[in-house]
Amino acid sequence: MRGCTAVRAGLLLLAGQLGFMPPGAAQETDVEALFQEGMQALEDERLQSAREAFQTILSIEPTLHRARLELAVAYYRMLDYQQAEELARQVLEDPATPPQVRVTITAFLAQVAADRARFNRRHTWRASLAFGAMHDSNVNVGPSSELLADNIRLLPGATERSNNALFLQPGLSHTYNPGVRLDLGEQVASLLWQSQLSLYHREYHDEDDFNLGVTTFSTGPALVVLQRWRAGLNLTLDHIRLGGDDLALFSTLQPYVTWQFDGGEFTLDAAWSHRRYEQAIDADREGDYAAFGATLARFFLNRRLSLQAGLHYLDFDADAPRWTYDGPEFMLAAAYRAWPRGRLYARAVQRNLDYDGTFPPFGEARDERERRLVLGFTHRFARGWLDDWRMTGEYNRVLNRSNVGLFEYSRSQVSLTFRRDFEL
Repeated sequence: MRGCTAVRAGLLLLAGQLGFMPPGAAQETDVEALFQEGMQALEDERLQSAREAFQTILSIEPTLHRARLELAVAYYRMLDYQQAEELARQVLEDPATPPQVRVTITAFLAQVAADRARFNRRHTWRASLAFGAMHDSNVNVGPSSELLADNIRLLPGATERSNNALFLQPGLSHTYNPGVRLDLGEQVASLLWQSQLSLYHREYHDEDDFNLGVTTFSTGPALVVLQRWRAGLNLTLDHIRLGGDDLALFSTLQPYVTWQFDGGEFTLDAAWSHRRYEQAIDADREGDYAAFGATLARFFLNRRLSLQAGLHYLDFDADAPRWTYDGPEFMLAAAYRAWPRGRLYARAVQRNLDYDGTFPPFGEARDERERRLVLGFTHRFARGWLDDWRMTGEYNRVLNRSNVGLFEYSRSQVSLTFRRDFEL
C-alpha cells in the first residue's frame, strides 16, 4: 500500500503538469463537482463512493484519463486488482499519453501485479525457532508468564531459590487466504484463516521440579481492511507441564477488533477460558476465566516511538472460593527504534485481585497487588552467519504483595533469546 501511495503521487503530479487536469474550464460544473467529491471520498477511504463518482464522470467524459487513473486507484484499494490493471492499461496504451506518465503508470501496474500475486496466494507457511538462556531468582514461585501469571504453585515453608535455565521454542504458522472480498459499507475486507502451533520448553540446571513445558495451538478467522481496521476470533489450546508432569489444559476463545487512525490504533478484546487441572492437588482450582478491556496505542516520530495504555477487568470463577478472584489490570508500555535494526521497550503491569474465600490455615481471604516490570531490547542482524536472526535481551521483575504471607514474593528473570522466522 505504501508503494501505491508513492506511485499515485507521481501519477497526480505528472497528470497535472502534462494536461491531465481536473475538469474545470473544459467540463461542465457538475463533472468538476463529481471529481472533487470522488477525490474527497478517496481521501476519507470511502471507496464505494469514490468508485461511483469516477464511474459517473467517465460515463459523461469517457476520454478523461485523470478520472480513469483515480478509478484504478479506488479499485486497487478495494482489492479488485483486475479492474485496477485494466483501467491503468487503457491509459498506458493511449498513444496520446505522454512518456513521463507512461513511466509512472508502469510502476503502478508493477505494484498491482505484486499485490495481486500475494492476494492470490492461498497458503502461506512460516516456521520459527527461538532459543536462549535465563537466570531466575526465585524458581520456587513456579511458572511465570503472561499465560501463567496467576497460576503459581508455592510450596509451604519453601525458601527463595535461584537457578539458571535453557529454553527452546520452535513454531509453525499457516495463513489460508480464500481470496474472498467482503463489501462492508464503504470498505472492502479480505478474509483470512490463521493457525499457529508452538512448543516451549524450559530446563533448569538443578531444579527439575520446575521445568516448564507449554504446547500452544491457536486457530481462527480474521477480517482485514487495509489501514482501517482488523478483527478476529481465535480458539487457543494451551497444554502445560510442570516438572515433567501434566499440570493443566486451558481452552480459550479470544475475540478482538482494532481500529486504525492517523497516528495510532485502538483495540477492544476479550477472553473466555476454561481451565482444567490434571492433578488431584489442583482439582479445586479448576474454573472459568474471563477478561475484557481496551488498549490505546499512539505512534510518534514517524513511528519510531510507540506508547500504549491498557485497562482490563479479570474474573476467575474457580470450583473453590479461595481460588476465585476478580479485579482490574492496568498496563503502560513504550517502544523506541533506537537504531536502524533495533529497538528498546518497556512494559509495566499492575493487577489488583480480590479473592472470595479464606485460605486455610490463615483464616482470611487473599487481597493481592501484583506489579510486573519488563525492560528489554531487540536487534535484527543483517549480515554474517546471524543474518535475519533477532536477538532479544529482557529483564522481568515481579513483585507480589499479599495479606496472606504465603503468597507474598518477588522474582527477577534475565534472559537472552535468539529467534528467526523462515518462510516455507
